[in-house]
Amino acid sequence: MTYFILANPNSGAKKGARTLEVLLPYLDKNSINYQLFATEKIGEEANLIKEILEQKEETDHIIIIGGDGTISLSIDALPENEAFSYIPAGSGNDFARSLNLSLDPIENFKSIENKISHDIFIIKYRSHQLNGYALNNIGIGLDAQIVKSTNSSKLKILLNKVKLGKFAYLLTALHVLFTKKPFSISVLSADNQIKLKFDRAFLMTFTKHPYFGGGIRISPDASNLTEEIHLVEFDRHPLRKIFPLIPKVLQAVHLADARFVHQTSSTFIATTEENQPVQIDGETHEIMAHDPLYLTTQKRTIIY
Repeated sequence: MTYFILANPNSGAKKGARTLEVLLPYLDKNSINYQLFATEKIGEEANLIKEILEQKEETDHIIIIGGDGTISLSIDALPENEAFSYIPAGSGNDFARSLNLSLDPIENFKSIENKISHDIFIIKYRSHQLNGYALNNIGIGLDAQIVKSTNSSKLKILLNKVKLGKFAYLLTALHVLFTKKPFSISVLSADNQIKLKFDRAFLMTFTKHPYFGGGIRISPDASNLTEEIHLVEFDRHPLRKIFPLIPKVLQAVHLADARFVHQTSSTFIATTEENQPVQIDGETHEIMAHDPLYLTTQKRTIIY
């Protein structure tokens, strides 16, 4: 048996490289067969997954090492019936947190060796411009702008070095609160049980588990062990009304506030009236006006 390791050494301010520095000597010392496929630049995950699939035998196993973006891009290219494992090495690690995966590479690998399979559900999305899978969440508007601004911020790199990376999201969010304008969007469920129209949407997140932005519980009851996608929406309000809600968000009690809309369904269709930034597992894109974004779920198998 061979472990095919796809790793992003640059994830989490080089946390991926440090993870390899711990894990690979352990594998060598214990005569465990492996092949390493390391990304050298952004977006190489799909090509490396293709190379791995061309070489691996049925008894071999794929392990992905990196942050939420790395595993999301890898899953995009991984066939539905191909089981995988994951060793987190990012700054946010929301997907790992949702499954209580160990952040210790060796402890995590020992768990993988037990070969216990778990079925999870991920989001499958498609529109004319976008097509793929999300393990964590899809955010339109404020959510996407925060991720876009955070990922391009030197502050994130600095805070990652002192293990405070998640605060980059909070600090960036404060800035975006002042500048992000509301937008119009319609949301339907495929069975038409949910029909929503927002004229002043500000934050809209579709999520498969509780976590967002490095540990914030945007939807505390969400689970990737069930089919339901959770929708959380918040309209644009004056800042004097927004700031008192921040402690509620950090304490994960915000959904009790009537200003938050919370709905669940296994399918959603979202249509904006103007172009908007969209983040998918921490990678930023753009959703085009009047181009419906279809969201469903798909079952995958992870071993840990």
